[in-house]
Amino acid sequence: EREFGFNEQQLAVVEDLDMAVQSRDKEIVQIAKSIEELGSIFKELAVLVIDQGTILDRIDYNMEAVVEHTKEGIGQLEKAESHQKNARPLKCIICLSITIVILMVILILQHKRW
Repeated sequence: EREFGFNEQQLAVVEDLDMAVQSRDKEIVQIAKSIEELGSIFKELAVLVIDQGTILDRIDYNMEAVVEHTKEGIGQLEKAESHQKNARPLKCIICLSITIVILMVILILQHKRW
């Protein structure tokens, strides 16, 4: 009845303590696993943050490019408008000249018929 000089009450206390130690050990192992999982989640989160930063940088760059292209487009439209305004009188002169030439040809042809 006496093992290693312990009585039953002492053995019961030792067994309870042993069970408590094993339970705590399991809890500590579970906490360690949870911490590892949490570390893994933080690593994945860091990768996502880096990816999002890269995407934001690309968006920012593209927005700057859009602004520059828009400015260039406005400049080209202004030049085109200027050229178009300058070309109108020339077109009128050419049309009138062609009309005069056609009318002169018609007049000459009618004069020859008489």
